[in-house]
Amino acid sequence: SPSSSTTSLSSSRDKAEQYLSTTYPQFYYLLQQNPTALNLMRNSKSGFTLFAPSNDSIAAYPCNLLSAACNNDDMQPVIAKMASYHIVNAPMSVELLGRYGVASTPGGELTTTVVQHDDDGGGVIMFENGVSIIESYEFQDELVQNVQDGNGNLVESSSVGGGKTCIVHEVDGFVCPEGLWGVLYEYFEEAG
Repeated sequence: SPSSSTTSLSSSRDKAEQYLSTTYPQFYYLLQQNPTALNLMRNSKSGFTLFAPSNDSIAAYPCNLLSAACNNDDMQPVIAKMASYHIVNAPMSVELLGRYGVASTPGGELTTTVVQHDDDGGGVIMFENGVSIIESYEFQDELVQNVQDGNGNLVESSSVGGGKTCIVHEVDGFVCPEGLWGVLYEYFEEAG
């Protein structure tokens, strides 16, 4: 009797992570400061969403502050918390973010608002702290279904849908609460 199996030709997660590490290296480094959130993202069954601050937007923050915090044991929990606000353990398009008005992250919920509508039902999404999505990139698993006859010979092979979807939304700043930056400023101001 014929049998069929589905094989993944390429992984959306691997493609998204590769894209992230080359296009947003500073944010990817920050993300690696929270192994728990990174593992949740990597092991998600349906895919994930990341809010990746552009390199230009990261440069607007005191670079030495972020770097110092990443290399300070006392500040690791704050950095991990900051990173956790940038991950959603499910794929969320701009349209879904606009429809639901909230993104649930391991760090907490982020309120989203559509500030400029377009003809497709989407638009420009802004977070409660004024940060906006600049551009979105979607990565999908490439799956192929193989059908074999009773003797194990390949009869048919075709591309099929399904699999994970991983979305990277480039944002023009950090979406985490401003209070986390305040903790960093305060700590390093007192440390002198």
